[in-house]
Amino acid sequence: MENTGENKLSLYKRFMNSKAFYPVVLGLIAALCVSIWAINRSNRLMMTTSPISQNTVTAGDFLDEPTTAIQNTTAKSSTTAAQTQKPTYAYESNRAFKGKWVMPVGGNLGKDYSAGTLVKSATMGDWRVHDGIDIIAKKGTQIHAVNSGKVLEVYNDAFWGTVVVIDHGGEVTAKYCGLGTETKLNVGDVVEKGAVLGSLATVPCEQKDESHLHFEVKVAGEVQDPIAVMNMQNEKE
Repeated sequence: MENTGENKLSLYKRFMNSKAFYPVVLGLIAALCVSIWAINRSNRLMMTTSPISQNTVTAGDFLDEPTTAIQNTTAKSSTTAAQTQKPTYAYESNRAFKGKWVMPVGGNLGKDYSAGTLVKSATMGDWRVHDGIDIIAKKGTQIHAVNSGKVLEVYNDAFWGTVVVIDHGGEVTAKYCGLGTETKLNVGDVVEKGAVLGSLATVPCEQKDESHLHFEVKVAGEVQDPIAVMNMQNEKE
């Protein structure tokens, strides 16, 4: 029995000291690593291939809803475009110093445009520039739009009475001063050339002058001679 044990021990020592020992050990380690890798891979596959729950969205659910959403969006865009499409009015094609306009009221010119020069004010008792023209007319006479346009302002002023400001296109705005309070215009109203804006009343800061409409014009925000803007130099009385 002792000889057998010694023989086995001797064989084991010879095996460990032989060249075959290390390849065998390396092979066992490699086999162990492959086994561990295979087990991990199997676990990952089981996790990713689990059954789809009832709440999971399938491919079929995507086919109709996005298409419908796109169609609805397109329909809404078309409706919005139709609702916001800006109408084109005649005043938008007006251009300063082009074409013949009409006078806001018939009558002779009283005080002219002073072009920055100071003139004596009989009512206020001082010297000041006169930025418009005064057209002589009786109280109650109808006042007309010199061209087509869009109403920008309607207000009562302590100096100028009831005032209507109209955008006549081409960066031209006109200020009609001294209308009666019965004026029915509202901001945003579109008027045609010659349309009645109201009737003449009084210009408080010029009330000592003969009854008249005070009329001013601006081009691109700068005060200009209304007669020149309306191309009526040859008709100036």
